[in-house]
Amino acid sequence: MTDVSSNRPREKCKQPTILGIWRLGEVIHKSSTTQLLLAQPADAVGSPRWDYVIKRAMSGPDQFEGSRQILQSIAAASRASHPNLVALLDASTTSSQPYLVMPRLEGEPMQSHLASVTQKPLPVALWLVRQLAQALDTLHSTGWVHGDVKPENSVVGPRGHVTLVDLGFASRIHTLSNHHFRGTPEYAAPEALTGKLAAIPAMDIFSLGRILWHWITRTEQVSQVLLEPVADLVQQMVSKDPDERPAADEVVQQLLQLEIETLGKHIGPANSTFGTATRRAA
Repeated sequence: MTDVSSNRPREKCKQPTILGIWRLGEVIHKSSTTQLLLAQPADAVGSPRWDYVIKRAMSGPDQFEGSRQILQSIAAASRASHPNLVALLDASTTSSQPYLVMPRLEGEPMQSHLASVTQKPLPVALWLVRQLAQALDTLHSTGWVHGDVKPENSVVGPRGHVTLVDLGFASRIHTLSNHHFRGTPEYAAPEALTGKLAAIPAMDIFSLGRILWHWITRTEQVSQVLLEPVADLVQQMVSKDPDERPAADEVVQQLLQLEIETLGKHIGPANSTFGTATRRAA
């Protein structure tokens, strides 16, 4: 998927192996359930280019869970297509080892930007979060909930393009989980933590609201007049009552309006922030 997936040392496959029509390269990330490997077409022998990433289940006690996550990812991604949502290029659900193929993304996790000592202008932060809202709007419109929206699952490219990745915890809207909670507690909606309620889009909106809240604590200082509408939106998104949270398309529109309003405050002949903000928010 990306150069961003991990800063851990990469592992080389002992020998290049073939999976479907793909030649497998080095491991770029692994968990207890799945692993990501660089890939290239099987007939590209000797090519230095590894422009694709394959996700497959790890062997061992968690193989069933890894396969389940891959099958859920395939089901969700095959129905939703958007520039801000990770693309599904190829997949297999019939083999003994299901897998999916994604483009290799250039960039780094949004968490790296939030942890940076360099703060971003408020309109840029709003722009980054809006791109996630756009991905969720498409996903929700096709009947799926992401289930694990967080900065680590958001890849920010060198030009600021954001891609929402990892649909392993995705669920069809209104389906019961029948399992323990899966996700990240720091970003999960209160009703999702129980693992007993049907999946609803409002759960993803809560997670996105938490991301937006983190961003407004990491942006350049602005006046209270500019910050209050953003804080109001966060409050709506993280409401304890799911029915009070706005839908993804509403979040997109509100963030766009706030971007326009806050960006205007950066425009001025003596304000050097204008160049940075407009280049990144273009």
